[in-house]
Amino acid sequence: MKYTSKNKMELESISKKLKFPIDDLVSFPKYLHIETINSCNARCIMCGINFEEKSYVLMSHDLFAKILKELEINAKNIEKVMPYLDGEPLLDKEIFNRIIKLKKINIKTVNIASNASLLTNEKIDECLRSGLDEIYITIDSLNADTYEKIRTGLKLENVLNNTNNLIAKRNKNKSNLKIRIQMVLQKNNENEVATFINYWKDILGESDEVVIQRGHNWAGEVKQDVLFPHIENLDPCIALWGTFVCHSNGEVPLCCMDTQTKHKLGSLETEEIKQIWNSEKLKKMRDIHLSKKRFEIDICKNCDLWSEHKKETY
Repeated sequence: MKYTSKNKMELESISKKLKFPIDDLVSFPKYLHIETINSCNARCIMCGINFEEKSYVLMSHDLFAKILKELEINAKNIEKVMPYLDGEPLLDKEIFNRIIKLKKINIKTVNIASNASLLTNEKIDECLRSGLDEIYITIDSLNADTYEKIRTGLKLENVLNNTNNLIAKRNKNKSNLKIRIQMVLQKNNENEVATFINYWKDILGESDEVVIQRGHNWAGEVKQDVLFPHIENLDPCIALWGTFVCHSNGEVPLCCMDTQTKHKLGSLETEEIKQIWNSEKLKKMRDIHLSKKRFEIDICKNCDLWSEHKKETY
């Protein structure tokens, strides 16, 4: 479909950042977060999600099958599917079976992000058999006291053992799984960057990554670390053109920061991805951003997730 707007410069900027023509981006989402479970076994101090207010929901097999059918039809236009969002994906006992189904319909890249606490030897074997393309594991410190202060409820020794076992088994099986180890940079770990990078670069492979990523303010829900003072951002958010988000109950929020679905665009229980992606509701939100008036949308007003100053450091 042809996307028209008087704000051509902003559209060109979005296209450049996402590396696709605008008409291609709005025809069907390139990146999709399809959350299959909305629970987590950690309570991280920098997380803006209130799991106590969330109702536990595991995506039904019927809903996943419905989504899968539409993804298969549009597989050639999709760059990446991420079957997770707010929670820990390994809490879904069917996660690797779901990944197998995504790979069977020729999804180019399937990715999950995990805290690795549940990545047992059995789960590692399932992971490698599933055909998963990428896994992001966030380990915010190599110091147990610091790590366990940041990621409440988890144990560093367990997470390190699981992660190192994954790397070893991946290498032994000559799997193409790409492993990315991340640190969310904050006051608690600001002096550990060099140690963290040196530790992992000697263990990981050439196609893997070590990433030091600045924290964000969860659309204003979390008081930002003084290391990274808030900078007002009026630029249109690339997420509105790049990434489709679905919660485990089928509800489609505005973006990944809309953890309580305060700006509901639709539901995949009754609607299609393409229908919602091209809806008047989303077009209105896009137009507001293009007009540099994102401050009119409460969740977008103070959000710095995709701000230019919040760069990943490799």
